[in-house]
Amino acid sequence: MAWGQVVVLLWSAAIAGMAIAASFWARSAWNAVSVEVGFEPARAFIGEEIAIRVRIENHKRLPLPIVRVLVRFPPGLLPEAEPEPTALRGHRRRLSIAGRSSATLRLPVIVSTRGEYWLEAVDVELSDPFDLAPVKREIEVERPLLVMPEPRVGVPLRIARRLPFGSPAPAARLFEDREHFAGVRDYEPGDPMHHVHWRLSAHTGRLQTKRYEPTRSAEVLFAIDVSNGEPFWHAVDPDTAEEAIGWASYLARQAIHAGWKTGLIANTHLRKGRGPLRVPPATHPRSEAALFVALARMPNQPTSDLGPVLREVGRRLLRRTTFIVISPRPGPALVHEMEVLRRRGSDVVHLSPLEALGREAS
Repeated sequence: MAWGQVVVLLWSAAIAGMAIAASFWARSAWNAVSVEVGFEPARAFIGEEIAIRVRIENHKRLPLPIVRVLVRFPPGLLPEAEPEPTALRGHRRRLSIAGRSSATLRLPVIVSTRGEYWLEAVDVELSDPFDLAPVKREIEVERPLLVMPEPRVGVPLRIARRLPFGSPAPAARLFEDREHFAGVRDYEPGDPMHHVHWRLSAHTGRLQTKRYEPTRSAEVLFAIDVSNGEPFWHAVDPDTAEEAIGWASYLARQAIHAGWKTGLIANTHLRKGRGPLRVPPATHPRSEAALFVALARMPNQPTSDLGPVLREVGRRLLRRTTFIVISPRPGPALVHEMEVLRRRGSDVVHLSPLEALGREAS
């Protein structure tokens, strides 16, 4: 056999072997390989350190010679504070992972505005030692990044002390939870008449009062006014509205940590045609998530006056609900509704971000 034929045969065998190896790699590269992607933390405030965590675990004996990770950021997220104009808006990494081991990447995320940010997918590519047969997968990110604003000038201590959860108390106040009925007892002078069990009183021949389970968790409802007076279309100030939203997010976090059922209303909307923004007070984790999603996504443009919104919501809430009204310059209608709530027995606290900014709120 001529030498040339031997070379051709060896070359053909090498090509066939490489093709078989590439085919085997393409079928088995992702076997026993898992990838987890998520933000750390998934809910943050502007200025906090945020990263996207990519963890790759290789549970098989064979190593992963070449692993490429590509993360593309949506508008609003940056990989560094001052990136180059032509730089990738995201991160690109290359590494190798030994058999039965793992690797974790923490890629920095820079954000300057509040909002809800979703990653479409993270590209992870596994390749053979010669980089001939790369196999790529798109890893979905299940949870978005929620970025909430912080007050630019902070909430002064003299203002925080006016809040029921803003200063330490020797003992938490006890309330009656009307969702948990605990029985009845004989009527005593001073009991509210709306607590009288009239049907049972008629049956026993003497007045009976309903009893409820005691609870130390009260309700607080934040009413955010993103306008700067009344009527709302004559007084639109996005900067002041952003400061009001920042105060609400900061104080809502304190209320939740103190164990209060926290809700939110605002004279704006997340979707057109859905009416004013409303999140009912609750302590359920889903309600807490909905509250912070609303704070991250809500527009800073008003769609109505806050007074009518507060009047409609206040009719359906309990007397033990505390209203925290954050309004730069409350108009006559809003001031009237706050007085109506006080006459009904509710605690109403008005806060103005202009107080911290050194301007006088009218």
